[in-house]
Amino acid sequence: MTVAKPQPPLSLCMIVKNEAENLPRCLASAQPYVDEIIVVDTGSTDDTIAIATQYGAKVFHFDWCDDFAAARNYSLSKATGEWILGLDADEELQVEDPNFRQQLSADSQIWQYNLTRIEVSAESVLTEFWLNRLCRNLPQIQYVGRFHEQLVCPAEIQATGANLAGVKILHYGYQPEVALDKIRDRNIPILESIQQQEGLSLMLLYALADMYETVDQPEKAQACYAEAFEKLFPHLVEGTLPQAYGFVPSILARLGTQALNQQDYETVRWICQRGLQWFPNFPPLNYLAGLFVGNLGFHAGAAAYFQACLQFGQDKTYYRGEPFDIGYMTSFAACALGCAHMELKDWEQAEAAFELALKFEPGYELASKNLALLVGKDDAFLNHPPGRN
Repeated sequence: MTVAKPQPPLSLCMIVKNEAENLPRCLASAQPYVDEIIVVDTGSTDDTIAIATQYGAKVFHFDWCDDFAAARNYSLSKATGEWILGLDADEELQVEDPNFRQQLSADSQIWQYNLTRIEVSAESVLTEFWLNRLCRNLPQIQYVGRFHEQLVCPAEIQATGANLAGVKILHYGYQPEVALDKIRDRNIPILESIQQQEGLSLMLLYALADMYETVDQPEKAQACYAEAFEKLFPHLVEGTLPQAYGFVPSILARLGTQALNQQDYETVRWICQRGLQWFPNFPPLNYLAGLFVGNLGFHAGAAAYFQACLQFGQDKTYYRGEPFDIGYMTSFAACALGCAHMELKDWEQAEAAFELALKFEPGYELASKNLALLVGKDDAFLNHPPGRN
C-alpha cells in the first residue's frame, strides 16, 4: 500500500479593495486547495468584506499608504501555513494536479516557486509567463518595492527558486474603464512619487512609460524611455547584465525599435548584440535583429532571425520571464519572413510564409496584400518586385 506524501499547510494571502465583482471567482478557485485564506482589505466600500467572509477568510484591515509591499507584508504576518500563495482578485487558480502541494516538500533548499500566469481576456495577445507567487512562510522573506512589489529572500538563507508544475494562474484583468481609473488615479501618482523621492528602477520606468502611453501622454513616456536608456547604456557598453533585469528584454526591444525607426543603426547594433547575448530566446529581440539586418540589405540573415522566432513558438522554448505579444512568434514573424524571401526572390517560400501568417491571423493586411501580388505575379514583377515596407 502506497502512503501519500504529506501536504504542507498552505495559506492564501491577498490584499483587496472594492473587489466584489472579481473576488468570488478567485476565492472559489483557491478555497479547495488552501488551509486558510487571509484577506487584507485596504478600504473597500462595496461587498468585498462580506464576500471574503462567506468563503471563510480571515479578514484584516490595513490603512492604505501607497505601498503595495507594506500591505502584502502585513498579509504575510497573519499567515500560519508553512507555505504562502499570493493571488490578486482578478486572478483565478487553475489546478491541474490536485496533489501539487506534495512538490513543496521535495527540496528543503527551495524557498519559492514560480507559477505560470496566462492572460485570458478576449483581447489579450500576450504570452504566458512565470510569476513568483508561492513561497515559504519565513519571517526573512518579505516583499520589497512600493509598486510592482517583489518577494525577496536574504542571501544567508542559501535557498533557490523553482518552477511549479500542475498549477496555473488565469488573469482576467479589469474592465477598460476601471483599469484606466486605476492607472490614472492610483498607479501613476504612486510611481511619480517614487521617482521624485528615490528614482525608478528600469522595470518601473518601463511600467510608467506604458501607463503614460495609455493615458495619451507620449512626451512623458518618451522621457521615461530616455532615462531607461541612460541607465542601460553602461551595461550595453560593458556587456554586464543589470542585476535587476525584470522587463529589461522588453525595454531593449522598445528602445531598439525606436532607434531603428530613427535609423540610428549604431544604437540598434548595441541593443541587438547585448540583448541577444543576455536573452537569446526572447522573440521580440530576434524580430528586431531581423528588421535591422534586413534594413542593411542582409535579407538571408533577416530570414534566419524571423525563422528563429517561429521556431521558439513551435518548440515553446521562448523566454518566459515576462509577457510579450504572441505575434512575434506567429503572424509578425511569418509575414516578415515572407518579405525577406521576396527580397531574395524566393517566391515559393515567400508565398508559404504569407500563407502561414494568414493562418495565424486571417486579417493580416500586409500578408494578404503581398500574397495577392505573388499569386498574380508576372515576368515584370519577378524582375522588379515592389517595395514591401
